Amino acid sequence: MLNNLLDHALSIAKEIGSNIIVVISKKEMEISDDDVQIVFAPRSYATMLESLFFSIEEELGDEFIGRSLIERATAFIQTKDYISTFLYFKGFELIGKAVGVVDLDALKGIIVVELEKSKIQKALSECAERVHPKVLRAVLNVAMSIAQKGREGRRIGTAFVIGDVEEVLKRSRQLILNPYECHPPHERDITNPSTWESVREFAQLDGVFVVDETGIIVAAGRYLDVSGKDLKVRKGLGGRHLACAAITRETEAIAVVVSESGGDIKVYKDGEEILAIDVGIL
Repeated sequence: MLNNLLDHALSIAKEIGSNIIVVISKKEMEISDDDVQIVFAPRSYATMLESLFFSIEEELGDEFIGRSLIERATAFIQTKDYISTFLYFKGFELIGKAVGVVDLDALKGIIVVELEKSKIQKALSECAERVHPKVLRAVLNVAMSIAQKGREGRRIGTAFVIGDVEEVLKRSRQLILNPYECHPPHERDITNPSTWESVREFAQLDGVFVVDETGIIVAAGRYLDVSGKDLKVRKGLGGRHLACAAITRETEAIAVVVSESGGDIKVYKDGEEILAIDVGIL
């Protein structure tokens, strides 16, 4: 069945001018095409979707067929945003269209994803007004690495506050000596992957990283001295998320937070969460 789906997906991709197909399946196979790049999403996402559909069927049984269809449709729609997020972290530009192939026991189909209309692209576009996209991509990539791997075998949480540095520094203070003080810019440039090892090391410190609009790390181990009063932050999130949401309300900065408990990533702007990323399925 997967072969048939891929054959149809290739035809659709060529017809709409897409050069990327994302396959969501628990099966593994080698396949290539000269004109279209075919990538397989992690099996963890396929397993999660399969479990979701199984739970729906277990809960509803033979009743409420309409509701079951709504639940399935919702999961299918969310898959479109998953594909966009997956491609972003694979280094693809979110331009044009991608074709998704879903091959599960509970659901099989083909979807066309307009990448520029995805949730992640919308959030990135909002942030681009204040922070260069290259800088945000670098921060998100290193945040992803921290969320997935932790440090020395344990999960760690950290945060990056990007942009409007002067105002951010006014509303914060050093918890420790700034480890980035007096280092040359090329050793503090977060867009350079060679600096990420030091970032992962200093992520173990309390406090946040402060990064300017060009990607230069100004400080680490910084305590945000702001009020989270009246802010709406998801239940279960700690003080780091609240402080980062608050600093984006008081300044023009963007905040990227890695959760210690779950390894998820949240992005805040103007005091609100504009993007949530589940790293476990990427």
